[in-house]
Amino acid sequence: MSTISTRQLGPLAVLLFAFLAGRAPIAADIQDNPHFNVLGAVIVWSADTVGNAPVAADFIIDTGTGGTAATSGDTDLIAGDQFTVVTGSLVSTNMPPPPTGTGAIPFVIDNTTSGQINTDTNGDGIVAADDSFSAFGLQSNTNLRVTGVQSRTSFYVASNTPFSIDAETQPPTSGLNFALLILTNLDMAVTRSGDDGLAFGSAAQYPHSAGPNGGITANTNLYSLIGGQTVFTGDQRTASTPGTLAEQSVRFDNTYSISAASLTGYDLSLGTFDFTVQVVYTVFVP
Repeated sequence: MSTISTRQLGPLAVLLFAFLAGRAPIAADIQDNPHFNVLGAVIVWSADTVGNAPVAADFIIDTGTGGTAATSGDTDLIAGDQFTVVTGSLVSTNMPPPPTGTGAIPFVIDNTTSGQINTDTNGDGIVAADDSFSAFGLQSNTNLRVTGVQSRTSFYVASNTPFSIDAETQPPTSGLNFALLILTNLDMAVTRSGDDGLAFGSAAQYPHSAGPNGGITANTNLYSLIGGQTVFTGDQRTASTPGTLAEQSVRFDNTYSISAASLTGYDLSLGTFDFTVQVVYTVFVP
């Protein structure tokens, strides 16, 4: 029987013998998981708080999940709010008072010697300094009444993902405002392309596959928006082909209207009124 003495081995052999005799090998595992993704993004532009337009003042990224603006968990990377513009222009509605003529209810004068006269002579839905008509003769039954009126505002949206919009009005501060909130209807629609001083929409699609009225809540009055309500739910992004931010944007048009039937019974003895209500729109990714 022969034996091997470590004294007969060199230093390297001794180390090898010790390793083989009972030391487990040392292992180091390093794991890496590179990850990249493009978040859902919605960019809203119109006018800023001092009336400059066009200005992008909302950049919303999808950082959560929720069915309403309050529960979405999204993040707006640009602090603060912005304001709508008068539809078809880049004139901000954040003007004290509002832009000349907006919302001014036309008068209809019945039973004159010239027949019926509508003071909205240029047909833009309001009575303003750019309306004019000839003198008319009075009769014993000549009377004046107000007719229906519309106020139109807009904002623009570009997105790489479907999005929704909530709207909320503030509670009324008087009995008159309470009644007018009920009488004032909101109709929303989407204009895919146009030129309001800045061309938009040439690389855009409607944010709902059903077209300009798709995804929009119908028959909404301002009173129903107290506490907030979803007024638009989209099912596709606005950007359809490569283009600039404006080219991939669509315009959301808000038409506020009081019907002539709602105004039946107005008389000069009722005096004047100036009804202004704040409607806050919040864009989010559900």
